[in-house]
Amino acid sequence: METLYLPTAARVAPRAQSGADAKDAALVSAAPRRAAKTSPSETGAPADTAKKRVRLKPESREQLLERLRNPPLSLHETSILLRVSRATVRRYADSGRLPCQRTPGGQRRFFLRDIEMFYRLLKTKK
Repeated sequence: METLYLPTAARVAPRAQSGADAKDAALVSAAPRRAAKTSPSETGAPADTAKKRVRLKPESREQLLERLRNPPLSLHETSILLRVSRATVRRYADSGRLPCQRTPGGQRRFFLRDIEMFYRLLKTKK
């Protein structure tokens, strides 16, 4: 099956249209066209401006096992595990009852082991 490509002028050729058809044709002809993607070498930019991959430091076997056994969890995930609201988890963390670490962006991260110990303490008090 052949595809017929028409020149730009032929695609939006003016013709007698009425009402909504004329408005639609005007919108199509006024729509911005996408620019073709170019590589840094085609634009004249230096090649060293391209993004480079950063290799992370390899972790030891023990570090990998610790990360997999004790993953950091978000506030929302912690609230689901403890079966309390997110505000309650924030209060626990702010009062020091539930240990947490802060990310560079200021978010709380809770480790699974700490959550398990805290959950056991909550259950024994009830």
